[in-house]
Formats: sequence, C-alpha cells, structure tokens
Amino acid sequence: MASLRRQRGVHVRYHSVVGTPLNDDIHRVVTIARARNEGVARTSGDWVMFLDDDVELAPDCMARLHHGLVTRRDYAALAADYLGDRSCHGSSPHVGMGATLFRRSTLLRTPFRWEVHKCECLCCCQDIRRAGSRIEYLPDAKARHLAKPAEREPCQPVVDTAKHSDETANAKILVAFNRRDVQRFRDVFLRMLRASGNKQEVIAVGYGLYPSERRLLSSCRRVRVINRASNGQMPPVRRLTEFAAVTKTLHPKLPVAYWDASDVVIQDRLDPLWGMTQEHPNKIFAVREPMGYPGNAAIVGWTHSIEHPAMRQRAFELFSKHPFLNSGFSAGTAGAMHRYFIEAARLRNSAELRGTTDWGDQAAFNLYCHSDPQRWKEISERWNYCVHDRPVGEVQVQPDGRITCRSGTPIVAAHGNARSLTKLAIVH
Repeated sequence: MASLRRQRGVHVRYHSVVGTPLNDDIHRVVTIARARNEGVARTSGDWVMFLDDDVELAPDCMARLHHGLVTRRDYAALAADYLGDRSCHGSSPHVGMGATLFRRSTLLRTPFRWEVHKCECLCCCQDIRRAGSRIEYLPDAKARHLAKPAEREPCQPVVDTAKHSDETANAKILVAFNRRDVQRFRDVFLRMLRASGNKQEVIAVGYGLYPSERRLLSSCRRVRVINRASNGQMPPVRRLTEFAAVTKTLHPKLPVAYWDASDVVIQDRLDPLWGMTQEHPNKIFAVREPMGYPGNAAIVGWTHSIEHPAMRQRAFELFSKHPFLNSGFSAGTAGAMHRYFIEAARLRNSAELRGTTDWGDQAAFNLYCHSDPQRWKEISERWNYCVHDRPVGEVQVQPDGRITCRSGTPIVAAHGNARSLTKLAIVH
C-alpha cells in the first residue's frame, strides 16, 4: 500500500483480493488464477494492474507502464521486472504477474487459467500472444521483490498431485445413449476425452444400436460396449439400472464417473477427480446448476406434479432450499455410486416421485442427495460446467476451440444441457 500511495501521475483505485483455496484445488496456482479473475470482476476502468503484496513499486512505475501501453497499441500488457527475469533472459516467454498493467478489455476476453505443467502467468502470456497481441517487461518500469532471494518462490508449473494408486489408474467412465447420439459420443466426447490425455476405460451402454454401430464403437480403444434393446425409456432413467449392474461388478474403492456423453466436451485431465474419490470414498460428487429456485422453473414443475401431497411438499422444500444439482454428471467410488444408482432407481418408481414430469433422473438425483447430506459432496462446477442459463457472453469459445468462461473458472467438462452447445455451434 505504501508504494501505491507514492505513485505519481496516476489515479489508483485499490482492491484487495485474497485467494482462498477450495477443497479440490490441486495446486496453489489454481487458487491464484481464480483470485486474479475475481479481482478483474471488481474493476470497471480501462486499465487493471496486478500488484502482489510482496512487490514494491518505484514512484513512477505505474505512470511508465501506463504511458508504455498508451503508445504501444499492439501490447495488451506491460510489466515491471521485479524478479530480474528480463535481465537474465531478454524477451521472456514468461512474464510474472506480480506487477503487471493490462488493458481491461484483454482480461475480459482472456481470463486467467491454468494447465498441468503451466502457471497462470505462462498461460496468460501464451493466450495473449496467440490472439495476436504482445506482453512484455518494460525496462524503464522499476519494482523490487521484498522477499530475500533465498525466500523467493518463483512461478512453478502446476503438477498433477492426484493419487496414482491402482484404483485411480483403473478408473472407469460410464456413458449411456441412444443410437442417435453414437456420432456425438465417438466424435466429440470420446475424441476430446482422449485428446486431453485421459486413458481410462469407457463403459458405453448403447440402446438400440445397429450391428455396424456396435462394431464401430467396439473398435475404439479402451471402450467396452454393452448393447441393450431400445424400449422407449429415456437413457437418463434407464442408465440407473444399467450402471448399477456395472458398478456391482467393480471393486468398491474403484473411482467411477459418468457424464451425459451426448452433449459433454472433456478438455482436461481427470486425475484430480479420481484422487478426490479416494479422499471421500463414501460420498458421491455433484455440481449445482447455474440457476436454482425460483429462477429454475423445473423445480416447481417437477415437484408439483408428484401425486402424493406429502411427498410433493417434501420434494419442493428440499429442492427449493438447497442447491439444484445437475444429474448429467456424478463421480465417486464404485461402492458409493452403486448405492446411488440402486436408490435412485427405487425413488423413480416410488410414491416419493411418482407422477413427476421429470423425464430423466434429475429429480431422483436431488432427492437422493438432499434427503441425507452425508451421501454427497459439492465440488467445483469445472467438472460439469453447465452452459445453459448463463448470462449472454459468459461462455466463450477460443480460437483453438477451447471453451472458457468470463469468470475464469477452468472448465474440465463443458456440459451443453438443454442442447446449449448446439445453440452455440460448439457441437452439431
């Protein structure tokens, strides 16, 4: 703060942002990236500067950075070299974010993110340069790091800290779909899953597949196809029984996850998710939808159509007073998931949900979880980022095809619920 008060020739509006780690943050860089995006969200001016609390600026530092950007229209950001990177390496591919001035428009288009083996600084530099702009240290802008050289913690790559036990190495991914979604499963879900470095076996339950489609899917590496005749029941309901039969055969501690394979894009490694299942072996994981009660009309429609008056009231109170969970994804150990599949199938055919107009399993999923908080654990939406019901412009598609969001949440799995990926022309 002292060095900010000494800045000459600029007007400064100061926001203090403290990065608070979440339970499923696999590395400190994940927390830092989220905090930087939170800081951007608080600003309203044309210029945004990040200043770490252990960096001291020369009195003219901010004015020099600002002048440098005003006179260099091809630059998105300029930084003070407080760690001596430029003096050691010249024009560096990595620019530290501890004393960096940005055009705010750049940060709105390119929020901070992270990747395995890359810090948020390097990701930011690469994203800016990929978009055709420049970021560099400004030689005349001076700043110093207050920590002693031996105490400095340079930017480190995000490393995969998930457990690598036999259970996580043999994790299973479950999917279920009708034949109309064979191409989406193969060309979008499976292709992106593998392109993101995930080699786990996929157990695909297909309903009404032609022999040629079964052969096509069986030829895919590490895909086990289970064929079932079509009976008119929707996959989100029918999969409860099918998945229960699969999880019954697996070791109870084995990590398992399922997604709605017809409208989900996987774009990062799943290893941290498998590790979390080992830390919470008796819970299933769930992600809330962007909109709950009263904005989400499904809560009223699906609960008020339940035939039994007492059950109708109970379901409405549970759904309206708790996060409304999306059933297009869940994960846990095989034992925890098996208990859910069995109970959810029972709920669908019991007085607790009989008559509901929910054609899928979302009412059963929410009722199962909210009836007993010990059964489940909420995790970051990055594992099932629901695209539907987002503000206009919140979801963005980068030039390389990666799906991102304005808030900067690193999206591992983008879920196009209500066919929202189709509406955005992300899938066809």
